[in-house]
Amino acid sequence: MKTNEKLITLNNVTKNYGVKTIIDSVSHTFYKGESIAFYGHNGCGKSTMLKLISGIIPISGGNLQYHEKLRFSYVPEKFVGMEIEMIDYLRGVERMEGVDSAVTDRLIEDFFLESMIHTRMDKLSKGSLQKVGVIQALMAPHQVILLDEPLSGQDAESQKVFLDKMNELRDRGITIFMSCHEKKLIDELSDRVYTIEQGKLLEIGAPGEAVYSVYVKKNPALIMRPDMRNNGCNYELTAEEEALKSTVLGLYEEGWEIVGIEKHA
Repeated sequence: MKTNEKLITLNNVTKNYGVKTIIDSVSHTFYKGESIAFYGHNGCGKSTMLKLISGIIPISGGNLQYHEKLRFSYVPEKFVGMEIEMIDYLRGVERMEGVDSAVTDRLIEDFFLESMIHTRMDKLSKGSLQKVGVIQALMAPHQVILLDEPLSGQDAESQKVFLDKMNELRDRGITIFMSCHEKKLIDELSDRVYTIEQGKLLEIGAPGEAVYSVYVKKNPALIMRPDMRNNGCNYELTAEEEALKSTVLGLYEEGWEIVGIEKHA
C-alpha cells in the first residue's frame, strides 16, 4: 500500500570503512508503504545501506532524516545463536513486545519449528536460526522491516510462508527494505529495485521490466552527465526498455558516440 508520504530521506549520505567508500554522497527519498529491494553482488553495499537507513551503523557524512518517529524490525542474514532454548528466547521477545503467546506459537507452526522449540539456539542450523529471526520480527512488526538476504538457507515451503506474510504486511502499509540476490524476491515482493555501483544508488527498473546498460565513449569536449558513471574508457548509464530508444536518441543528439548496449540478465 504505497503512499506519497515521505518516510526517510538521505541527503548526500556517505559511508566509509577506513579509506574505502561504500556509499558515496547518496541523496534519495523513500516513501511510506514501499517495498524496496537492494539487489546486487556480495560486497556492493546492500547490507550497509540497510544498516544506515535504520541507524544501526553511523553515517560518515551527509544527513539522514526520518519524517516521523520510526521503529524498526531487523532480520540479519546471520542470526546469532545463543546458549538458550529457542522457545525461551521467543518468550522473552513476547514479554518485551507485549505479544500474546498464541501469536508466537502460531508462527512457530507456520515455519515448521515445533520439533525444535527446546533446542538451544547455538545448536540450530543457519536456516532454522533465520526462521527464528523472521518470527521475532513478525510477532509485533514495527513501521519498517529490514531483511538482509531473508531467503538464504530457507526451504521452499518456508520461503512461501515468508513471502505470503511479507505481502500481508505490505497490504497493511508497512515499509519493507531488503537486501537480496534472488529474482524470486524481486518479482514477488518488490515495488522498486535498486543496485549500488561505485557507491551510487541506482534504480534498475520495476519487477519484470528489462533494463539496459548503455556505453558511450568518453569525450573531452562533452561534460559527463549526472546519470553516467565511469567504466574504463567509457561512461555507462542505465535505461529501462521503454525509455531505451529516447535515451539513445538523446545521447546521439548531444554528440556522444555509443559503443555498446547490454541487456541486464
